[in-house]
Amino acid sequence: MAAKSNKLQTSVTIKYKDGVNESGKDVIKLQKFSKVKVTASDDSIYNTAKEIEKLLGKSLVELIKTDENDITNA
Repeated sequence: MAAKSNKLQTSVTIKYKDGVNESGKDVIKLQKFSKVKVTASDDSIYNTAKEIEKLLGKSLVELIKTDENDITNA
């Protein structure tokens, strides 16, 4: 039998630039959003992150989507 995977949970982490430190290096902060709908498309997640970027007034550096799956042999 083939293994099957079922999405259990999706979360998104937004990394954004929050200024520079005393050494002149970028300060990168993280904001994690859990309980994202598992059916949310990558486009809708990206567009939502861009809106959050506008609200923060900070530059988006990276957007990470994490899916947790249950894998069974059914």
